[in-house]
Amino acid sequence: MLGEVGYRQTTIEAIARRAGVGRPSVYRRWRSKAEIVAHALFARSPAETPRDSGDLREDLRAWVDAVLARLGRPEAAAAFPGLVADLREEARAQARDFHLDLVRPRRAHFARTLAAAVARGEARPEVSPDVLFDLLVGALLVRLISGRDLADPAYAGDLVDLLHRAARP
Repeated sequence: MLGEVGYRQTTIEAIARRAGVGRPSVYRRWRSKAEIVAHALFARSPAETPRDSGDLREDLRAWVDAVLARLGRPEAAAAFPGLVADLREEARAQARDFHLDLVRPRRAHFARTLAAAVARGEARPEVSPDVLFDLLVGALLVRLISGRDLADPAYAGDLVDLLHRAARP
């Protein structure tokens, strides 16, 4: 539905109608459109996060590719600007739940990837996994929200180079 009509026109009423249920059935499970969309886009995205390859540069490339795969889907591109605005305006508890359910596990896995690189001597111990993760995801989100091409391999390569330089000894 997001790909067909966009985020604004994707309403609880339309979701319920498409699912063949009433609005109360939808609200029993989700608190808002933003919560439904966030879970539809990210909870069902591949749970497998990139494996530790033993090479930081390859791992960073796998992470960039994984985030690009999630954000590069047409429904994500259609939804993300409105979703971010709605999550920002909604109750803090809901935004916290989004972070806890969908973002924190990926952030923790990224931290383990970086810790493995530190143990191998490929990354400096003082590099913050949170900051590096924010740089990775934030750069791609800005590109998505600004309508620029996420599929540009040169951009992905430049981002990997930047992240790698930021982390290495």
